[in-house]
Amino acid sequence: MQRKGKIHSAFFTDLAHGGRKAALAAAQQHYKEMQSKLGPPPQANRRVWAQMRRRKSASGIVGVQKVMRNYNGRILKAWVATWSPEAGVVRRMMFSIRKYGARDAKQLAIMARRQGVQEMK
Repeated sequence: MQRKGKIHSAFFTDLAHGGRKAALAAAQQHYKEMQSKLGPPPQANRRVWAQMRRRKSASGIVGVQKVMRNYNGRILKAWVATWSPEAGVVRRMMFSIRKYGARDAKQLAIMARRQGVQEMK
């Protein structure tokens, strides 16, 4: 579980606990204890969750990636902006590096992402 950016984890081996069921029971008990100690997870709205950084990316912006795809033997290099305007819906916009250039394609993807996140419900 994660609280305030810190990950709390534990490992429960089958051998140390006398089997899979016992290890699972120990893990579930540990989870309940940690949850009572740390409290329930904070509820974030969809916009806050969409902007939360989860891993490093080439762009440094959540939801903006550089992609290389093969279309009929031609390699397409582009920057892609991804967002979810409403639950269960995903939107993407691709900006070709060949058409816009690397810097401009990246900036267009970042602007599209920001615009999409602003329009989220």
